[in-house]
Amino acid sequence: MPLLTTRDGKSSFYDIPLLVHKELSENPGLYPPFPVREHPTAIVVTPTKGLADSIIHEAEEFGLSGFSYCHDNITKYRNTDLVSSICSCTKWQLICVDPERLATPEWTTILRDKEFLKNLVLFCVEEAHLIRSWGPQFRPYFEFIGATARGFNPEGVSLVGLSATCAPVDPLRRKKGVSKYAKILEYLQSGRKAVIRVNTIPDCYDIYEFLWNHVPPGTSPLHRMQMYHSLCTDDYNRETFDLIDSDSKLQVVIATVAFTLGINRKSILDSISFGFPLKDGQVGHPMLFVEELRLYQRKILITLKQ
Repeated sequence: MPLLTTRDGKSSFYDIPLLVHKELSENPGLYPPFPVREHPTAIVVTPTKGLADSIIHEAEEFGLSGFSYCHDNITKYRNTDLVSSICSCTKWQLICVDPERLATPEWTTILRDKEFLKNLVLFCVEEAHLIRSWGPQFRPYFEFIGATARGFNPEGVSLVGLSATCAPVDPLRRKKGVSKYAKILEYLQSGRKAVIRVNTIPDCYDIYEFLWNHVPPGTSPLHRMQMYHSLCTDDYNRETFDLIDSDSKLQVVIATVAFTLGINRKSILDSISFGFPLKDGQVGHPMLFVEELRLYQRKILITLKQ
């Protein structure tokens, strides 16, 4: 199970094997007779639809085709035999699926299909640390991923678990009368693109409102900042996702947990985690200065001191 830092290229663990098999299959005369899949395919189990979209977007930049097995796409392909299309391995090389749908009868059929298994290169679990933290009560199907992988994957298919997070530094100590969000400004003055990760949607709006009042003169806050959370429409979130790399004016994305689960864009250089505790075994990026802001009400601090 590789533990890599944020933006260290975790996606290469499933993109590169597909590209190698694809090249060997299309040009067998140029290489020694390695065992290859004619139509190489990879399964990536993802916790969120947003992460699946991100993975597929990156894969397409390498010339790979991907499919997110989510409600929207299942509805879109309702008039076709989607299971057969996946099993043929000729339409998509990268299939993203969440743990709940991985446990459905449709995926049992896919994982028993001889043609599909013949072309399967690897079975990958993104954000694998969530299996323990989300599995027991929040999303119990996470606990079944391992049994599914061991029970259906043939010999020779790689099983990969990927995980990364951002390491915070010392907690913020702020002076009386200073906004609890003031420390954020220090890391935004450089103009580098940053994502501010928060626990709750109210935090998201509070930080957005705070930064609105501190945008430099002559700059539109609407161009400088975007939010990314579940109350935003899918179209708005997709636009935010695209603008990160395409819009030079956009500097800050304030996002809830959906953005923390691996939705990475090349232009994001800094990550500021607001209120996320670092746990043992988590990995941070040595090149990023990431600040964790732990906030407590004054009366709680007084109680703790007593």
